[in-house]
Amino acid sequence: MQMTGGRGGAWSAALVLLLTGCSSSGEGAEDPSPGASAPDATSALRERCLSAIPDDADLEAVTLRGDTGGDLEAARIGPGESTTVAVLLPQISGLCGWGRWATAAAKVAGITSLLVNPCGYGESVCTAEEDADPLNEVAAATRLAREDLGADRVVLLGTSMGGSLTVIAVAAGADVDAWADVSGPSSWDGVRLATLANELTPDGLVVMAPSDGRAAFADARALARAARVPFLPGRSGHGWELLVDPVSGSVTRLGRRLVGLAEGRPGA
Repeated sequence: MQMTGGRGGAWSAALVLLLTGCSSSGEGAEDPSPGASAPDATSALRERCLSAIPDDADLEAVTLRGDTGGDLEAARIGPGESTTVAVLLPQISGLCGWGRWATAAAKVAGITSLLVNPCGYGESVCTAEEDADPLNEVAAATRLAREDLGADRVVLLGTSMGGSLTVIAVAAGADVDAWADVSGPSSWDGVRLATLANELTPDGLVVMAPSDGRAAFADARALARAARVPFLPGRSGHGWELLVDPVSGSVTRLGRRLVGLAEGRPGA
């Protein structure tokens, strides 16, 4: 979702595997030299994400057809089949930043993750009407998770921008079993999250660190209270920094809590 427009739409999604190369925008890749063969999409994504996605990650680049429309850049990390799938919405820097948490979740719990770039980010391209649907990306990913990956439990997790988009999607009726908003701004795309509290399902978490500012911290805590879900304060950091240590790469206490939520152990 870009930062303009409202949303509303139907539920239909189709997966298109990218078997050929893809260009990149906004995440640091360079154009191949003239005459050079384009790398396959997964290799290109690895090159673009660098260390944000560990070398041993079980990675596949895919394109989702948005539920309302549009071509959405996504990636699978973890087994090709799993009873538990986490749909991950990113910060404005794009899906790469979820790579370390998703790789750890696959290793320790067998969780498969679908990392999704919203409309207007990375390689995701949508019309304004397609972008206006708050379920466009999430419905496409959850359908893939249930119908193609064999999931009977799907959770929606978002950091920063993705945290706010998670709240908006859940309030709009996303087909997920649990959700988490990590460092999401209190307002996104003209929507104040506080106004959606009564529409949120009870299997959720809100995470925020005081380093994001006193007002943001208070707003996140108030959202959790109004939605009647746990509020987890971080010590310091924003988004992915709260889930995976940026220096050591190890999963933090809050990162492990999200793994527990994905597994259906929200208090773990």
